Amino acid sequence: MNRVDTKDKKQVALGVNWHEICLILISFMFARVGFEGSFYTAGIAYIGSLYVTKSMRYFGPLVAILGILSVGDFNIRVLKYILMITIIMLIRKFIEESQKSFNIRNQMVSVFVSTLLVNLVCTVILGRTLYAIAIGVVEAIVAAALTYIFYCGIEVLKEQRDTPLTNKEGISVILMFAVLIAGLVDFYIRVPLCKEIYFRDILTYIVLIGVIYLGGMNIGVTISMVMSSLLVIIGYIEPVFVAIYGMTALMGGLFLTLGRCGVILGGAVGQILGCMLFNGGQIDLSLLGAYLIASLISMILPKHYFGLAGWFGEKSREQNEQLHLERVQRIMTSRLKHIVGGFEKLGDSFQKTDLKKTDFTQKDVKRIIEETGEKMCIDCSMRRFCWEQDINTTYKHAQEMMNIFEKKGFIAEGEIPALFKAHCPNAVNFAYVMSFKMDLLRQEMAWHNRFIENRALIAQQLKAVAVTLKNLVQEVEKEIYFNKEEEKLLRESLLAAGIKLTDIMILENKGKIQSIELYTSLEQRDYKDLMEQIIEDTLGYRVTLDSCTYQKNNYEYKWRTKNTYRITSGYAVSAKEEISGDVYTFMEVEDDQYLLALADGMGSGRVAYEESAATIGMLEDFMDSGFRKDLAVKMINSALILNEKSEVFSTIDVTLIDRKSGIAEFLKAGAATSFILHKNEVIPIRMSTLPIGIVKDVDLEIKRVQLEDGDIVIMITDGILEASGDEVGKEETFKHFILECKGQAPQYMADYLMQKSKDLLGVMPGDDMTIVVARIWQEY
Repeated sequence: MNRVDTKDKKQVALGVNWHEICLILISFMFARVGFEGSFYTAGIAYIGSLYVTKSMRYFGPLVAILGILSVGDFNIRVLKYILMITIIMLIRKFIEESQKSFNIRNQMVSVFVSTLLVNLVCTVILGRTLYAIAIGVVEAIVAAALTYIFYCGIEVLKEQRDTPLTNKEGISVILMFAVLIAGLVDFYIRVPLCKEIYFRDILTYIVLIGVIYLGGMNIGVTISMVMSSLLVIIGYIEPVFVAIYGMTALMGGLFLTLGRCGVILGGAVGQILGCMLFNGGQIDLSLLGAYLIASLISMILPKHYFGLAGWFGEKSREQNEQLHLERVQRIMTSRLKHIVGGFEKLGDSFQKTDLKKTDFTQKDVKRIIEETGEKMCIDCSMRRFCWEQDINTTYKHAQEMMNIFEKKGFIAEGEIPALFKAHCPNAVNFAYVMSFKMDLLRQEMAWHNRFIENRALIAQQLKAVAVTLKNLVQEVEKEIYFNKEEEKLLRESLLAAGIKLTDIMILENKGKIQSIELYTSLEQRDYKDLMEQIIEDTLGYRVTLDSCTYQKNNYEYKWRTKNTYRITSGYAVSAKEEISGDVYTFMEVEDDQYLLALADGMGSGRVAYEESAATIGMLEDFMDSGFRKDLAVKMINSALILNEKSEVFSTIDVTLIDRKSGIAEFLKAGAATSFILHKNEVIPIRMSTLPIGIVKDVDLEIKRVQLEDGDIVIMITDGILEASGDEVGKEETFKHFILECKGQAPQYMADYLMQKSKDLLGVMPGDDMTIVVARIWQEY
């Protein structure tokens, strides 16, 4: 079954095409427009352009005739246009019966012929002069031209176009709106002070405000001149109001940078100013009241004006950019979701297999005993006695030897049961073969179990990748758009300060600024401070320069909003050997987080350093890639267990501080106690966990602490608290050192604590010692 577009379904609901009905009803208003009270040419031209469907060709002329009759002027100058419409209908009937196709050319000809023919007949009957004939010819030419112009606009409306209009289409639509307003059946409402407020004036201002907001000042002034001139021609307003309408559009366009409210405010100023300048200083309260009502209605209309925003280039470009961004988001999230699903299924396939860890079973024992008997006893003279007459005793002795093997890993000759040795002429070889088979089975089970563990570890890694990708999908799916209004404001503010931009992008997500990117053709290093001040004054955000890079002949300044908290760090290291086995890091990671980490490989020297460096390196890579800290540690644990070298393990101590909220998260795997200095109190952070790289399912615990301005975090390796002789060992001693330290700078405190620890030892340290200190303070 072919898919039917929803849009098409709405149009043909109940067999009715509402857009065609609207276009047919519009012919009523067009037919009412008479220039100088004599020329109803616009209605004839519109009927000529309304030919695309059969219903338009049939009902359009009938509605237009009703429009002409509604004027109420039944003289020859008006009634002749009914005759023109009748001739157009007859020509269309002829074209239809001759099975020729309808097109704009034959419709222009039919309009020209009907208009000229009727005018000539009227001239002959009324006995008019050559001037009247010339007027009739000119009207026929104008009618044919208007037919083509209106046809362009009808195509736009019929197709429900939401893309930018061409110049030709724009002219057509502007003229159609003007004629439509001119042909309205007008009415008014009585309001105190304003007296009479006319509906036509309200609609005119609604259109004018919308056009200025969507298309800018140039288009706004143009349509104001067209509409007001047409209203003058039909005798609705005095010529002086053309200037008032123009001033309204001009001032509204000047305030466009302030958005729709700016357009309305500027238009009101222009309205008053126009009346003061061109109407003898008298403000037309009726017109001003209509403008106020139109302003209120405009404020509640959607900003896209029911899809009409797409007709105007600038708004359409903004919408297209947003649509393009949303389309890219959908494509990316769709593909990422497929990848996530693939990783999840792959992880499930590794986890859901029926493979289980195995150990020696009674069935295995029986099989080995039987296999050994078949190999060793097949040609033995005692076979019948051992395996038929006294089989229970044979199995009992074999089981005893198997139990000895399970305990010791081998069977010594002296441990063979005496009765078995007395009966079996080959007892020593029997025990050796059975021991060999048991050893093979044990190795096979060990490899099998190792394989199962590795599958579980790989499944764990795949699941961690899937979770991380899922988080990435959620980030990509967030509603992100470019704030064009703030971009314009900031561009103008920077330009006023002498900073010229080639481009600007302000990226928002859920009403919050994500980033501000400024592009300049020349590097303006001296202006960075000025840029920051202008951004903060214009947008009201505290910002900081994130990066300044050179790209494609442009310098890109990337700004981000400032965090609530700022963090500085320091460290101190004392190695037992030439190279310390402790490795540390502190760095900024995604989502305004600050990472502090310590790893202590088992032992000391280069071997321990390599283990610690690998652990910290993987942690940095995983955190940079967007992995959660607990998933990152589990991935590292899996990697260490899967390492070719046996017993590669390390402690790891992770502290992650949110620079927006000040919340610190502590995660430890076999790591020593950390400390928080809060005012004059030292708070220990302890966790009882195993180092990573030992067991498959690492048990992780996360503690969260709200840090405040001035708090200090101290992280140490176990060499500090578990030093040789246990002189420093106890936490209370180290807490006393922290309270004794007079300086608050992280580097000073790290050096001080290390020196105090070494002084207390008085000898070479028994293990590597490392201290990392971080201080947090509030920026604003």
